[in-house]
Amino acid sequence: MSKDIDELYDELANLPNQERDYRREFDRRDFDLNYDRDYDSDYDRGYSERRFQNTGRSQAPRKRSDGRRRKKRRDDFRPIKIGALSHILFFAQLAASVAAFGSMAVLGILPMSYMAGLLILLIILLVIVKLMQKRAVRYGKRRVNGRWTKKSTGKWISLVTAALLCVFCFYGLKVNKALDQIAIGEESGKYAEEKAIDVTEKPFNVYVSGIDVYGNINKKSRSDVNLIATINPKTHKILLTTTPRDYYVTIPGVSGEQKDKLTHAGVYGIDTSIATLANLYDTEIPFFVRVNFSSVRNIVDIMGGVDVESELAFTTGRESGAVVDVKKGMNHFNGKQALAFVRERHALAAGDNQRGKNQQALLTALIHQAMSPKMIINANSIINRIAGSADTNMSEAQIKSLIRMQLGSMKGWEVKSVAAEGDSSGKQYCYSYKAKPLYVTVPNEESVTKIKKKMRRNMR
Repeated sequence: MSKDIDELYDELANLPNQERDYRREFDRRDFDLNYDRDYDSDYDRGYSERRFQNTGRSQAPRKRSDGRRRKKRRDDFRPIKIGALSHILFFAQLAASVAAFGSMAVLGILPMSYMAGLLILLIILLVIVKLMQKRAVRYGKRRVNGRWTKKSTGKWISLVTAALLCVFCFYGLKVNKALDQIAIGEESGKYAEEKAIDVTEKPFNVYVSGIDVYGNINKKSRSDVNLIATINPKTHKILLTTTPRDYYVTIPGVSGEQKDKLTHAGVYGIDTSIATLANLYDTEIPFFVRVNFSSVRNIVDIMGGVDVESELAFTTGRESGAVVDVKKGMNHFNGKQALAFVRERHALAAGDNQRGKNQQALLTALIHQAMSPKMIINANSIINRIAGSADTNMSEAQIKSLIRMQLGSMKGWEVKSVAAEGDSSGKQYCYSYKAKPLYVTVPNEESVTKIKKKMRRNMR
């Protein structure tokens, strides 16, 4: 009985403790409820931040009294929908991607590997924006530390990408239009046989004619620059052959058996100059590139100048366009200085023969500079600036195939030069000017024969 009385007293002693524990648990719930209700108020949030700043402690997430983190409530999450602006920008990016890829396909200067890389890049950018939109919808808008945050929908990526692709598209169409102006072979209706030549597989000759005028290239004038570029696309070798402007030769279809200066052939047209040089070197010259003073100056200036190696030190005269102190060795010229360098002959002991070598030096420097990767950036400016002051009978397809080949391989070219020699000490009567004898350069037959052999060797 005493044992029962003792147990009864123990139970009566525990009752107040259980009630006390129950009241404590109730107080905790009431505190958490009130805390949740007032947590988002500006006053409590500011007070909380100041309290933790003053104590020097980091503001860790508040925990419940039982040691657990407070659960996120339903009103801490809000679903969102993709706005109309995001959809519009995404479709603008899609349209710009299609347009840019189409313009590059029409331009046709990028190799297949470049086109495949461009397509993959455009698709990746579109997929990234789409995934960002889906992620934003999935996670919605959430409140973290009292501030509403949401995931980005990729609007800025779409905007920037669409803008850049529009510029890229405009660039491609502009280059294509400029190439159409330069390649006159197709519009003329002539040169059908020349257009059939695969310039990426077979060696070929190009006549580079420099006429002594500014402005429009269609003006007929004497040809002061007479270069033949023998190009072998398989071996990546170029032979540059310069012929003095005063070379005393026959002009096929014009002078008969009489002889005249080579420069006078240009007055009868570019095809006459080609026929004259083809007859002299016993070779075929299917293509020509015609430039004038304006195009040479513009090309050099757009390239940021050119480094040219000179065999001699001399000073150009005012009649060449500018007074330039040329030093022996490497020189950096701007457009005006480069033009004076290739025009000067009176300050040179060898006269026109040395001027031809200077022209070769400038052309060699331009070829090497054109093979650098930065030409891709300058190509649009160069083509647009020389349109109207340069032309060629090569077709657009042939020009594009050469550019595509070079971009695909990025292989350097081996450039060699040779100059025709002769005796320029005497005067002779010329077919185009019969009033009195003129100073001419009588060809050295041995020199001409050596050039023929070098041309054939480079064509193999």
